[in-house]
Amino acid sequence: MLQNTKTSCGCPISAVFWQKWGFPIRSGHTFAARRGWLGLGTVVFGAAASLLLCYLRTMKTTVEEPDLVPGTRQAHWAPRFVSPVRTALVSFCVRAMTRSRQHRLAFSFYVAVIVCIALSLIHTQISNPALRVVQQDFLAETFLIMSLAVFGMRSVFSLPISLTANWVWRITQLRPSEQYISATRTAVLGLAVIPAWLLCALLSVSLRPWHHVAAHLAVLAVFGWIFAELSLIGMSTVPFTCSYLPGKVHVQVLFWSFMVLLVVFSLASSEVEMPALNNPLQYTSIIIVLIITAVGLYAFNRHRAKSAVIYFEELPPELITSLGLVSGPISMVSSRAGTNAPSKLM
Repeated sequence: MLQNTKTSCGCPISAVFWQKWGFPIRSGHTFAARRGWLGLGTVVFGAAASLLLCYLRTMKTTVEEPDLVPGTRQAHWAPRFVSPVRTALVSFCVRAMTRSRQHRLAFSFYVAVIVCIALSLIHTQISNPALRVVQQDFLAETFLIMSLAVFGMRSVFSLPISLTANWVWRITQLRPSEQYISATRTAVLGLAVIPAWLLCALLSVSLRPWHHVAAHLAVLAVFGWIFAELSLIGMSTVPFTCSYLPGKVHVQVLFWSFMVLLVVFSLASSEVEMPALNNPLQYTSIIIVLIITAVGLYAFNRHRAKSAVIYFEELPPELITSLGLVSGPISMVSSRAGTNAPSKLM
């Protein structure tokens, strides 16, 4: 077929090129060809304009500006909680994420996957209006969105923002460590669990039946609570303040490791939940088990927080290694010298 195709130049290589890239070269598809060239020109022009804007606005100030963007003089609204420690820590986390380029870049790995999943769901619902029912694919993708949001935020919490923030929290640590860990839980719920749940709720607006959607959103909310409690296990630091040892933070390794594990978990969870949506007894047992698990993790973290010590620096383990080069007579002489030393001082 490629040999029989002729172009204006009569070159078979160009014919293969045009057919590979999907440009209609026959005379009966001139309208589609114009649309293809128009789309190609729009993409090229948009890419060139984006690169030019990035160069003019960003590249010249990369060396001159610090990694932490300075705050503005405008009034900032901050949520108020019962505890002042919780209010301060949540506000600190929000401003750290909005002002630090490093943390936004690390979290963007997870946000990019979440956006791709959301766009895939929207495309599926628009292209197939007849399939707007709760399916197993939708359950797996929403589980993946929730897990990526929580564990992505947890991985970003481990990166320090600045040495000044470290010392400010260290000097002002006047309250029990339990309040700091509880405030960290609130930050995870407010910055990861609630936004991910709201996104999944918006993506499920056009799905039917409604009772299946409500049941899945309830399960997803409990799963978000469980993920938040799991992210607090072993965490005895204030987010964005603990320094880390060089060579221990590998965002790309953590990202791909989490992706493999979370995809397997999402598929397994959707296979368990899908038949339970049509079986009230099975769904009730699943939701009860999830709530018991979440309450158990909450009690465990609360009990651990009472005796936890908030640390702000990660130190290498102190290891004393003996080479075993001391022989018998030398050890006896050294021991005698050690016992006679105090007598001489007396």
